[in-house]
Amino acid sequence: MVTVQPRKPAPSPRKRPRSRAISSQASDTVSHIAYGPHGYIREIDATFERTCSGSTLPVRGELHARMPEPPAELAIGVQLNTTGTVATRTGEITVGTTTTTCNKPARISINVSAYQTQKRTTATGSHENLIVVCEPGSPVPWTTSFPSDIDPTASFQPATAVLRGLATADDRDYPVSVTDFRSDDITLVRS
Repeated sequence: MVTVQPRKPAPSPRKRPRSRAISSQASDTVSHIAYGPHGYIREIDATFERTCSGSTLPVRGELHARMPEPPAELAIGVQLNTTGTVATRTGEITVGTTTTTCNKPARISINVSAYQTQKRTTATGSHENLIVVCEPGSPVPWTTSFPSDIDPTASFQPATAVLRGLATADDRDYPVSVTDFRSDDITLVRS
C-alpha cells in the first residue's frame, strides 16, 4: 500500500468563497502486473482510494488493463562470404555476396575488417559504417572493398585471411541496440 502526500488544490477562478480539502489520504495497490520485453507492461490490475479531509466518503476505483502483444524484439544476422578477390596491383580485397538478415525493418551498420598474416608482416584493412537497409523476408546482399590500411608496407595477397563482420542496429520499438558478430577464414584469389 502506498500513501500519497496531499497536494494543494488549484485556485478557483470563482470570486465566492468555497470549502477546500486541507489534507487527504490516498492509497494505491497493484495486485497484479506482468511485463513483456524491456519493461513493456502486458497486464495490470490495481485499486485506488482517496479521502479528502472533512469527507466521510472515500473515492474508490479499479484499473484492469490487458495490452496487445508487445512488438517482437529485433534480431539481426550477418553471414560472411568465405571467398573474395584481391587486386594484386593495389592489394585491395573485395568481399561479395555477403548477406544480412532481420526479423523486422532495420537500418544496420556493418563494420568489416580483415587481416592476413604473412612472413614478414600482417596486412590489415577495414570498411566501417557500411549501411544496409534490411527488410524481413529474404537476406539482403552487400559487397565491400578495401585495401590494407594499417601498415603501408603490407598488402593483401592471394591466400587465406581472416574476415570479421560486426552488425549493429537500433531496435525502433525498444531502447536497445542489437549486434551480431562473425569471424571466418576467407580465401582470397586474384581478381
